[in-house]
Amino acid sequence: MKLSPSKEDYLKAIFILSSKGKLVRNKDLANYLAVKPPSAAIAIKQLAQEGLVRHKPYGHIELTNRGLKIAREIYNRHKTLVAFLSNLLGLERKTAERDACHIEHALSTQAMDRIVRFLQFLEACPAHEPRCLAAFHYYAVAESLPDFCCLKVNGENDPERKWRCFWESGEIATRENP
Repeated sequence: MKLSPSKEDYLKAIFILSSKGKLVRNKDLANYLAVKPPSAAIAIKQLAQEGLVRHKPYGHIELTNRGLKIAREIYNRHKTLVAFLSNLLGLERKTAERDACHIEHALSTQAMDRIVRFLQFLEACPAHEPRCLAAFHYYAVAESLPDFCCLKVNGENDPERKWRCFWESGEIATRENP
């Protein structure tokens, strides 16, 4: 079943709110998503018709087993993307949260799986922060490559002063001042 990004957001919000141990009501959901209560009521009615939530008028909202499974997947995608954007790319947490909300709806399963595997690799890798990530974090702030990252092409007297990153040749050299 393909859900709209809006319906995915509702499921994720219900999951998050209910995981805090309280009953989720329409007004709670509307406040959390910054929408008007009538809009939330329409969305909940649609999700109930699709068998993803249970809701009686003026009662609390709960995810069905199927709804819970989908909501958990959406939430996990979101958390993974936030980690990728904030920890690896160095985005501020608030920006990473906002961008993850947009990306989580459009990313292919293959791309999401690859991001998960990459994060798992980094967590398992004995090198605390691989050299290329440290170099990228420096580059993202300084807008220049760190000295340990660059090599001159064609030796000492390269007139064009072309550089390439250390992993291409495995040699480490310092950059000459241009």
